[in-house]
Amino acid sequence: MRQICLIVLLAAVGLPDRERDRAALLETDRAHRAFADDAMYLHPGARLVQGSSAIRRLLDAASEPEPATWTPEYADVSDDGTLGYTYGWTQLGDQRGKYLACWRKRGNGPWRISAYARTKLATDTTPRSSADLAAAPAVRGPADSRELKSADSAFAATSVARGAQAAFVAFAALEAVLLGPPGAPMTHGRDAIGAAFAGFPADAVLDWTPVSAEVAGSGDLGCTVGEASVLARQSYSKYLTVWKRQADGPWKFVADGGNARPAP
Repeated sequence: MRQICLIVLLAAVGLPDRERDRAALLETDRAHRAFADDAMYLHPGARLVQGSSAIRRLLDAASEPEPATWTPEYADVSDDGTLGYTYGWTQLGDQRGKYLACWRKRGNGPWRISAYARTKLATDTTPRSSADLAAAPAVRGPADSRELKSADSAFAATSVARGAQAAFVAFAALEAVLLGPPGAPMTHGRDAIGAAFAGFPADAVLDWTPVSAEVAGSGDLGCTVGEASVLARQSYSKYLTVWKRQADGPWKFVADGGNARPAP
């Protein structure tokens, strides 16, 4: 493992800063995971939990075991190298799941997970590579978490007013990815995301509220965590969404995942 890490780091030396940061974050995700003290954890079927101590208690008491292994598929990092995200696959025996993680780096310190969501483990989940995805150029802007919360709230308002499909198409970046339900592959690209919502019931109003947001100091990348519901179906969930500022100014999401939570 140490030899592999050394090879990866040496190979990254000649890369531009952002590419080097992406390679380092991928290697961190492969090698180990450590949660920030105020991290938020979205465990399937549980309530939203915040704080590394509370996360540990949740995992110790969880009826569903944590995956034994994980494999990151993709990473991107903010222009200032302080915020990033990864997504990939988890595995335990013959069962597989998906995960999305938002990472934060303070100063010269190590990367720490600030928010993490995964799907339930299921059989017959087929990975799909995103190796053809290229990270869009960074677009700097105000590092204002309130602005990002407002974007997430506008996303939800569009879902209520025009339906989930219209909202996800309107707010998805071209390279966006959805984790999707257990047992299914990830959905890559705005067009595919729109198609995935084509069968969403017209009477099922998907609404949500962000409860936290964080933005990189460079103002180009951020993430929100919140709670969602379809009241007509008594369906309750929680979500982690990663956002990227677009060339024309607004925020659009580049990754989204979540899982069920108990009824309020």
